Amino acid sequence: MKRPTIALLGDLNIDTLLTISRFPQPGWDGLAESATVQVGGTVVNTAIVLRRLGVNCALLGSIGRDLWGEYLYRALQSLGIDLQGVVMLPENMTGLTFITITPDGERTMFSYRGANTAFAPHHLGEGLLNSIDLFHLSGYSLMTSPQREAALTALAQAEAANLPICLDSGLQPVMDAPEIFESVLPRISVGILGMAEAAYLSGYQRPEQILDWLLSLGMRWAAIKMGAEGCWLAHHEHRIYLPAFPVKVRDTTGAGDSFTAGIICGYVYGLGLVPTAVLANALGALATTVYGAGLALPAPEVLGPFLEEVAEITDWHPYAEAIDTLKHFLASLGISSMLTQQR
Repeated sequence: MKRPTIALLGDLNIDTLLTISRFPQPGWDGLAESATVQVGGTVVNTAIVLRRLGVNCALLGSIGRDLWGEYLYRALQSLGIDLQGVVMLPENMTGLTFITITPDGERTMFSYRGANTAFAPHHLGEGLLNSIDLFHLSGYSLMTSPQREAALTALAQAEAANLPICLDSGLQPVMDAPEIFESVLPRISVGILGMAEAAYLSGYQRPEQILDWLLSLGMRWAAIKMGAEGCWLAHHEHRIYLPAFPVKVRDTTGAGDSFTAGIICGYVYGLGLVPTAVLANALGALATTVYGAGLALPAPEVLGPFLEEVAEITDWHPYAEAIDTLKHFLASLGISSMLTQQR
């Protein structure tokens, strides 16, 4: 099986996770019960999941020439992720995100985007999109100049190369710059949006209406992430709703990025709409069973046993064929079904 190659443009960060029992009152101290430092950022999380699923990934972005940047670079390099498109900027600090996690698994992020926002059009080297099967863009890259101009330049290059383009919008970017997204969405092949930003942009409140609107813009596939309520995925011939898989939620960090990896994986491998929806939903669910994202995200070896458990649930019997397709797909990648990581 040919391994597809994709380029991803967006934020590259270091995440510091703090588990807390509750938020302190203003002016009080907030004491964490544990702390973990990990690589992170939307496209980093997505690239890690994709790389483990046999997809070749090339990242485009910027980090600081500091200890955090060197740590992030080495970690991603060890996974075989192509970093030719990542520049180190000595005058900027690597992006830092501080994530608090409450007992219900909900995460709240405080981010300093740092060097990410300094990624400029001239940092896009020649030939970075050569031999690419899909270009993926994080909505965060459209928030601030000059990163916004770099993202739009790369988008135009991908269009000129007739590449399919994927966008994971993000809520904050849409709320801050809706006009940018209104101009970009008609240029997207695979659109992945949360329900809140999709409703805000479209003016519709029902997922079915939103999907019809996204497809009318010219998208080939449109996905709506609904968190604990599951997801929708559609193309012009079919649409599907999947409820969330039953898991014990520890931390929702990286769940949306993992879901996005599932959509991209299914699209570039040609798995079909229903198996892709099941894959994305499963990856998003499994991401919530661990603390943090990045390298902490569950390995694909967990997928096989998880899907076998899901197949035994009555509500999922209609998706038995899709689950079988995914099990054959994992086997074709040489991924064992043995449970290697505790959920």
